[in-house]
Amino acid sequence: MTEQAPDGVSVPVSVPEDGWIQVEPRGYLPCSLGVVVPVARRAELETVEREGKQRNFLVRAVVSDHVPLAGTLRDILERPSYTMLIAEGNRLSIFLHHGGDNAVFYDVIAHDPTRPIDYIEVPVFSRYPSNCFWSARTAVSQLLDSLIRPTWQPLTIRRLDLHLEGDDAPLCHQLVLPFHEGVRLIGNGWGMHQYDFLAPYEALIRETITNGSPYYRLLCAYRLYEGLGPLRKILRDFAKRTDVSAPLPKPPKLDLDLLKGFGVNLSALGGAKDAEDFWKKSAEMRTAAAHFLLKGSGPLSLSDGPSYHTYSVIGAILLHYAHRAFLDLHRYTGQHFGERLRMGSIMAALQYRERFILKPDESVVE
Repeated sequence: MTEQAPDGVSVPVSVPEDGWIQVEPRGYLPCSLGVVVPVARRAELETVEREGKQRNFLVRAVVSDHVPLAGTLRDILERPSYTMLIAEGNRLSIFLHHGGDNAVFYDVIAHDPTRPIDYIEVPVFSRYPSNCFWSARTAVSQLLDSLIRPTWQPLTIRRLDLHLEGDDAPLCHQLVLPFHEGVRLIGNGWGMHQYDFLAPYEALIRETITNGSPYYRLLCAYRLYEGLGPLRKILRDFAKRTDVSAPLPKPPKLDLDLLKGFGVNLSALGGAKDAEDFWKKSAEMRTAAAHFLLKGSGPLSLSDGPSYHTYSVIGAILLHYAHRAFLDLHRYTGQHFGERLRMGSIMAALQYRERFILKPDESVVE
């Protein structure tokens, strides 16, 4: 990989949160990879990046059985990890060989050898801190791929911590940006109406945002937007039958500043203006994620660091716009057809809750 100084890596895009500040990307979308730095080390990171001097870095991969997706940055950084990977002793040096002189050594660290490991450390010789993450993610992911040969177990990189050689305090972290807006449920005896024909879309949205894989997230986000075409036809036909003249919402317009902040090559979009255009442009990535093997090219390597980064960014953007487009259609449904669709519904008052106990269709059970 050719190293180059990242454009604007030291430009903060968020106010400090619990002692950390986000420096990459220049925008915030949950599920995208991001880089955060302790506020006290922001100036030092800028200096190291600006100098561009070859030096030794250490990348520590915190491994877990899943990627945490909700909470503040402090929650994500301090929440305990769990694996069933145990090392013999506090430090275990192992290697992964790819043939010839292509081998990588790793140090597996366990502060308590009776407990699962704390992290896997790999040295990286680089000019720029940001470039260390791509190569380290590839190397550690390939090791995890190999470690599950004898016994299957869920192993994934939860985050990457970058250290200057000899410094035990992290210079910065690369992690999946979390969902940080919660919901407070207030009051008793209230509820919501779910339209049956929209329920599968809401299920797909939840499936998309709760999955830790950027590849599957992009695939689900693509399917979500793809499914909006048939949904628009349903709403258009229903509008004709009910004499509703209001036009359907148009696809959301693209925020080109947002895309640029996430490193998207705007020229490669070929003049894309809205979410529909962006969805079409993501078709090739969707096909690669869905089929793995493609004619004329090799398999998609799910452990490749640059690919992981690209899918996390494009998947987060596509999910953002697909969700916005669905919400527009959901609001349109409630505004123009809500009363008709709720006709015949019995009010689920709290004092009559015994009337609404689940009753399985036992005829389908053998």
